[in-house]
Amino acid sequence: MTDIRRYSLAAVILLVVLRLAIGWQLLYEGLWKFDTLRSLRPWTSSGYLKNSVGPMRNTFRNMAGDPNELDWLDYEKVSVRWKAWGGRFQKHYRLDKTQTIKLNQLLVGNTSKVGDRLVFAQELKQLPDGVKNLKEASRVSDQVIWFDSVRKRLYVNAGKTSDVQEFFKSGTGEYRGFLTPSDKAKLDALVKAPQDADAEPDPIAVDYLKAVNTVYERQKKGLGFLRKLAAAVNGDPDMHGNPAWQRVGKVEEYRQKLVEYEGNYAKADTSFEQDHLQYTWRKIQTLRAELTGPVKAMEAELKDAANKLLTVDQRSRGPVGEPLTVLKFADTMTIIGLTALGCMLITGLFTRFAAAAAAFMLFNFYMAMPPFPGVPELPGPEHSFVVNKNLIEVFALLAIAALPTGIWFGLDGVLSTFFSKWRADKKISPSLRSTVATGEEPDEAPEVAPVTT
Repeated sequence: MTDIRRYSLAAVILLVVLRLAIGWQLLYEGLWKFDTLRSLRPWTSSGYLKNSVGPMRNTFRNMAGDPNELDWLDYEKVSVRWKAWGGRFQKHYRLDKTQTIKLNQLLVGNTSKVGDRLVFAQELKQLPDGVKNLKEASRVSDQVIWFDSVRKRLYVNAGKTSDVQEFFKSGTGEYRGFLTPSDKAKLDALVKAPQDADAEPDPIAVDYLKAVNTVYERQKKGLGFLRKLAAAVNGDPDMHGNPAWQRVGKVEEYRQKLVEYEGNYAKADTSFEQDHLQYTWRKIQTLRAELTGPVKAMEAELKDAANKLLTVDQRSRGPVGEPLTVLKFADTMTIIGLTALGCMLITGLFTRFAAAAAAFMLFNFYMAMPPFPGVPELPGPEHSFVVNKNLIEVFALLAIAALPTGIWFGLDGVLSTFFSKWRADKKISPSLRSTVATGEEPDEAPEVAPVTT
């Protein structure tokens, strides 16, 4: 099988070129994916796995960890992940005290400090005429907003310093008493419009309204990302100023559509049902993007803002490591597999093993999205039925695994020559090996007695 004379020269050249081409394609894919790991948006197989179809659909989708991205709609899960990331970010880049404070402000907001309490503050000389107690007059809790007549300031509660520390120690903590639009309306109502349109406005009332509006806007602009997250997930656009993120009731709609789709997917047989499945899936994807898009954008914005806090030396330490998950393990093994097997195929090292292993890996890619009959057709310009590019490449790799192309052109040929000489050398008798080493003539072979019958 290793005798090259058994094959035509054209066949040998084409098979070697095929091996080199597939090896280069695998190597380049692996290196490209590895290069993205140093960027803010590293490559991941998450999207490929989540859109898996076919008989192994659930297996591949579950490898993504959260195939329907419902965790992105859960404030507790996202906030815990962000807080844990903040801790890793601080430790990885060894932030100084100033950088740590700024990172905390990114998460919990840019606030002032009064005693053990974080606040948004605005100067105000006095309350409107007739208002003795802001809480009693407006019916807004003094845990939300209060007036300090000594410091001449209007304060809005933003939490306690101990809450910030609790965020990073245990991943828990809560801020209460945020000024809502309805609260602001009650505060504004304390100042009545003058009955005479030509009358001069009351300067005290003007200062009061200006202070309320200023502290309210400062609160909105000074929101930390955790506050923005709560507003986005809970569908309160006034908390972050973007009405497009209003999503009341859509999360439940999304969950119901997922249940409906899974039920229809299990019993879809006809082409009409398959087409309807594709239409439903596109609607689900659109709804999912609408729901999770703002949160994902917010996370990217948080990490981008945090990276701007770093010095050049700190950035040279590379990105923050992520905890090991099934998805990360699959991504890492994919990158290592593509790179290592591509190198082995190009250099012709352990070629048969490399080709068989690469065929197995590509067959998994094929099974994640097989063009089987009765399976929803994949989006895109290409159309396949049972056989697609991945499966063709699998067959090509199996053919390479069945032939000694690494011996024809590659390191396998060097290793084969070396071990052939080594095995041949081992077959030489010890006495002959010593004779060859000393240069002496071998002794005459001993006489053998004739065999008699």
